[in-house]
Amino acid sequence: MFVANTYEELINMENIIFVDVRSEYEFQKETIPGSINIPILNNEERVEISTIYDAGDHETAKKLAIRYASVKLEDIYVKLLDLSENRNVCLFCYRGSMRSTVLFNIMKSMGLDIYRLKGGYKAYRKHVIENLDKLINSHEYVNIKGYTGVGKTEILNILQNSRKNVLNLEQLANHRGSILGNAGLKNQPSQKMFESLLFDKLKSFDNSPVFVECESSKIGRINVPKSLRQKYNGSHHQVMINSSLQDRIDRIKTDYLKNPHALEDIKKGINHLSKYIGNNNSSILIDKLENEDYDYVIESLITKYYDINYAVKAKDFELEINNENSEKCAEEIMKFYAK
Repeated sequence: MFVANTYEELINMENIIFVDVRSEYEFQKETIPGSINIPILNNEERVEISTIYDAGDHETAKKLAIRYASVKLEDIYVKLLDLSENRNVCLFCYRGSMRSTVLFNIMKSMGLDIYRLKGGYKAYRKHVIENLDKLINSHEYVNIKGYTGVGKTEILNILQNSRKNVLNLEQLANHRGSILGNAGLKNQPSQKMFESLLFDKLKSFDNSPVFVECESSKIGRINVPKSLRQKYNGSHHQVMINSSLQDRIDRIKTDYLKNPHALEDIKKGINHLSKYIGNNNSSILIDKLENEDYDYVIESLITKYYDINYAVKAKDFELEINNENSEKCAEEIMKFYAK
């Protein structure tokens, strides 16, 4: 019997790569960021075996698991052998029990120099829960504020490309943070996966300030940790970005309409907005959208909904910039915080 390692031991290893041996569905739902998926049982096999096992027929379930897994062993061995040539490979399943343990023991017996995560994904999740607030509070934040369309995300991207510490919460949540924020985007991660991505991102930062866009308590269906909101909202580094109405319209048009599938999402969002802007206004906006009068639609949404419902509270800003050019705006921010 070979010994497993704790997550705390493994993260200090160089070139560590985690291999999730759970099914594709489990992997897509939530995993350790940066890990790869080499399932020992696929989605259909896992469901079938779980159903039999839960019904009390444990021996039949085990025999079926062995049958399904055995035909994959050669392929799994080749993949792990290739990975282990220049990486420290660590296997994990949900609890660090049967799936990863059996595979780990077989591969170790065949001479592979690999590791197994003690406690599996649950142990990793416990580590995140116990350390996320501590990690959040270890950083200093520059809170970037501004109305919809002033270019906050574009500025963050430029700062990130300039190797600054940037926490793009909308990117991690795969949502722009408003009622139309999912337009043209794929599904959001689970709450657990978002927290793992957040933890992983914060862990990668050095001691310089973290630039973050001010977000409310929810980004789509994702909850932003209260401790993080308290940190960036309470920071004395507050930046306000302003921009003309037409520039805001142009940015939103570029951002939201670059995906051809976004229009249907926008229509759904406008229908949902009818309880705020009225059925008549919603009908007019959908008609204008279908006739490609995008400037009218965006201006109406800005003036009748966004600026009213997402108002920026008056505050003493450390820096206030009119964004006529996002590159220059980002340069001004970097210059100011290089002091």
